[in-house]
Amino acid sequence: MKVKWTSLVDDLQGHIDSRHYARHIPGNGEWAAVCLKPELSKKTKKKKAAHPTCQSFSNYISISKEILHDPARRAAWQAKYEEAQRLARRHNKPIQGRLCDYVRHLVSEALKKGEEIEP
Repeated sequence: MKVKWTSLVDDLQGHIDSRHYARHIPGNGEWAAVCLKPELSKKTKKKKAAHPTCQSFSNYISISKEILHDPARRAAWQAKYEEAQRLARRHNKPIQGRLCDYVRHLVSEALKKGEEIEP
């Protein structure tokens, strides 16, 4: 379906309802296409969940959650994060904006290299 792009569609940010979304038509800024969201079967979802990339992502997210939910480990990581922020400001280098992002990033890097995860 082709519809006129209006501020109403901008406010929806692409999502019209649970089954549809709107996207710009390339080369035509004032018109949009209303598309159906893809629906995956249970078999396809299981196949995607068994992919090694998905498994590794799930693994490092669960480790990060364990770290952030344990008060003692979180305090150690908080101190490490604050020190990294101090050094980043001192040397004008970028760093993750939140503690959870910082932890996820370092856990991911440690798992890729096969290193110990504790700070």
